[in-house]
Amino acid sequence: MKSRSERFASRWGIPVLITAMLASLIPVPAQVHAEQSQNHTTTSTSHTISIETNNVIQDDFLGVGVNTIPTALMPGQMQYGYTEAHWEIDKKRIQTIQPKVARVWFQIDWMEPSKGTYTWDSAKMKAFYKYLDAFKAAGTEIELNFGWKVGSSVHDWFSIPGIDPWTSAPADLDAYAVSASALLEELILNRGYDNVKYLTFYNEPNGSWDFEAPGDQKAYYAEMVNKVSARLTSDGLRNRVEIWGPEETGAPVWIEYMKQHADDAIDGYSFHVYGESYEGLGNAFSLRKGYVSNKPLHLTEFGWADDQASNWDAGYANSVIQTANMGVKSALMWQLNGVWTNDPTGGTNGTYTMWDAVVLGLTPRKTFYIAGMLNRYIPEHSEVLAVNTGGSTDVRAAAFRGTDGNYTVLVESKAGSSKEITLDFGDTPVNKTFRKLVYKNDVTPESNALLPPVTATFPGGTSLTDSTVDGDYNVIIYTTQPAQTQVKLDEVNPTVRSGESITLAANVIDHTGGVTWSVVGQNNGSINSSGVYQPPQVTDETLIAVRATSTADPSAYGVALVRVLPALQTGKVDVPTFSLNQHVFPSSEVLYLESATSGAQIRYTTDGSEPTAQSTLYVRPIILNEGSLALYKAKAFKPDMQPSGTVSSLYQIGQISSAPDGYKLCMIENGGDCYFQGKAVVAYGADGLFNYSVQENGVACTSALLGDPIPGVNKRCFVNPDIPDELPVVTLFNAGFEKPATTSAKPGPMTNGWVFDSRSGVQHNNGPFQAPTAPQGVQTGYLKTDGGVSGTLSQSIHFKPGTYQISFKAAKRTSFGGTQSFDVYFDDQVIGSYQPESGSFETFRTDAFETNGGKHTIKFVATTTQGDNTAFIDDVRITLP
Repeated sequence: MKSRSERFASRWGIPVLITAMLASLIPVPAQVHAEQSQNHTTTSTSHTISIETNNVIQDDFLGVGVNTIPTALMPGQMQYGYTEAHWEIDKKRIQTIQPKVARVWFQIDWMEPSKGTYTWDSAKMKAFYKYLDAFKAAGTEIELNFGWKVGSSVHDWFSIPGIDPWTSAPADLDAYAVSASALLEELILNRGYDNVKYLTFYNEPNGSWDFEAPGDQKAYYAEMVNKVSARLTSDGLRNRVEIWGPEETGAPVWIEYMKQHADDAIDGYSFHVYGESYEGLGNAFSLRKGYVSNKPLHLTEFGWADDQASNWDAGYANSVIQTANMGVKSALMWQLNGVWTNDPTGGTNGTYTMWDAVVLGLTPRKTFYIAGMLNRYIPEHSEVLAVNTGGSTDVRAAAFRGTDGNYTVLVESKAGSSKEITLDFGDTPVNKTFRKLVYKNDVTPESNALLPPVTATFPGGTSLTDSTVDGDYNVIIYTTQPAQTQVKLDEVNPTVRSGESITLAANVIDHTGGVTWSVVGQNNGSINSSGVYQPPQVTDETLIAVRATSTADPSAYGVALVRVLPALQTGKVDVPTFSLNQHVFPSSEVLYLESATSGAQIRYTTDGSEPTAQSTLYVRPIILNEGSLALYKAKAFKPDMQPSGTVSSLYQIGQISSAPDGYKLCMIENGGDCYFQGKAVVAYGADGLFNYSVQENGVACTSALLGDPIPGVNKRCFVNPDIPDELPVVTLFNAGFEKPATTSAKPGPMTNGWVFDSRSGVQHNNGPFQAPTAPQGVQTGYLKTDGGVSGTLSQSIHFKPGTYQISFKAAKRTSFGGTQSFDVYFDDQVIGSYQPESGSFETFRTDAFETNGGKHTIKFVATTTQGDNTAFIDDVRITLP
């Protein structure tokens, strides 16, 4: 039987279990992708994009949207300190991006704890309604994904006997149809959620992670769709919603089958695509369009994991452009924000999100800025107009005309040279001002989470020319829509004590006027018209939401999440402080706790309970280990004094390689002792430069004792109890491809020691590639070619002056496809070309190469361009010749 973590996997290669999500966390890598690091030429090139205003290539593009798991206010998230004040931040961000469609996931146990008994006012349903309220306020239509997982409380009656109960298809399809009808009646007719427009069932039923049933699963799914449609018809609800299906990924035969067996019940066909190139996406669309004939297609999941990777290759903008221009009716991104669920247990923080759960910090990912801009400014239910880019290979575009007559043109500009871009509307005069909004990769995420503002305006007419497009990668929206008013707070997460006050300030972007202030909730303090906030009296740390609302546009506002601490009192211990802000960290960290009260003892818990005088005593810095997730609650005690109030901080630690393989973080430079017993190897350094030494029973983590391998850079100590015969000559991270951990396969784009693109990644011994057993560990890297795109994996590392050689093990895939050839590079120098012909791993060695030292890039680059070919790589080492 699968573990519960495996049950929660959403798809092979894109798992949503916490540990797998964390493994894709993206630090700023030592090597950035070529798109961001190349030296752009100063030569400007001219490009004309012709918009054919009389040539409508699709007449009802629903728009760009998101996928959402609506569990923020449910137990899985609340147990990590999430509050109603945090929800105000999430709600505001939904209002900011205004998704045009949201695929909202739903578990039947939230509404039906026993068969035929509905609990519309349960705590989980109330949490679900908050999302529907937020989306309705944002003008978002809802695709209700009825099914998803199966909570434990309904396993006894809902799941099929003998099938994994968390992922089972319904045992009683007639009862399931009744439940679907009851839910729609409650939401649409009784509660007024008339924005619930579309109904889907389960997620990717072609995989092994959802909708599991014995026998022919396609036939069972078709029967389910037909029965639900018939029930909605008999209950007078069928005309209220469109039914979409089958939500497949990589399995267009499911669409072909549904077309043949459930077409009368399906109004639109839905599918998912991840990591495809622009051309590959077009092929995926064409194949499915051939199956569905005149029925609509909907791309209900696509995503991009790496904030540092090239969006030109397979990112958000080109996916939306291809979707719109090929007649696909919607494009929904995975995922709005990170969440946890408690039944089944799992989480989606750390990758494929616009922002992590705000209890982990308020700074969004870069994804927010590009995905949010596309959500906000691509109009809903618009006409898509034909465009002609003149055969350009470094400009892409799509054009939209909204129901209000406004024009929006989305342009994607490849990095390389500056450009002059002309939008030509032919004989159609557009008598409105165009506004320009731009996303660039150098955006710096900040806690206000504001979308790109207007950077230029152009007068209306039959054309406009923009001569200011620089040589970086640009995603540009030119639109006659009014720009969104946004409110920027000077400080989003300030701290104040009871009995004191704090002055908040804000300014309005893309509009005029000031703001009015208000406090959310009852008994949460007060704020005057000048922004002076007086907090309430609290005994423990409390979070309170304060709004700054635009006076000129009351629909626009910002939210400050004010942290209120207990007042300082004589005879009472002061609250502890944490050295780290709550956050998703890519790798291990060191946490210090302190109290300003001399002689106080700090006690802490990690299970969510309140600390007592018997809780764990803080005696030395805490190592936050890889793959951990814990809410630290702390309280300080001292004899003859009242204990302090309780403070808390949540830390989610990823599994990104920041240490030599086999080593664990034990201390930061000058932060204290690296603790261990007996003999061990200590690696001291940073950024890939380490001094190695054998130590005994701990050592102070200082350059004075361990030598300084990289002066002027903050260093760390890592320890390994296994003492090798030879210490490394050069440090590679993730040399054995054991990260990110997966039970299947995980493709890039991602960074984990290596920089993986969309045609490279890691795979497990038992994964879908049916690869030979890894010679080192349980995973290998892979290089793939398909769709005419060849994979690359690379890593930038430090060398000391000398002559070196690279050794590695490699094998070919024998279960499918052809032979993969690849080159190995030292910077731009090819130091070996290889073509593994065996399904068993063999050792290969490159030519020797010399370096004067410094940072250099090792690359494995696939060289086949045709077919579907895969090579496996493992145990990469830098050796002396």
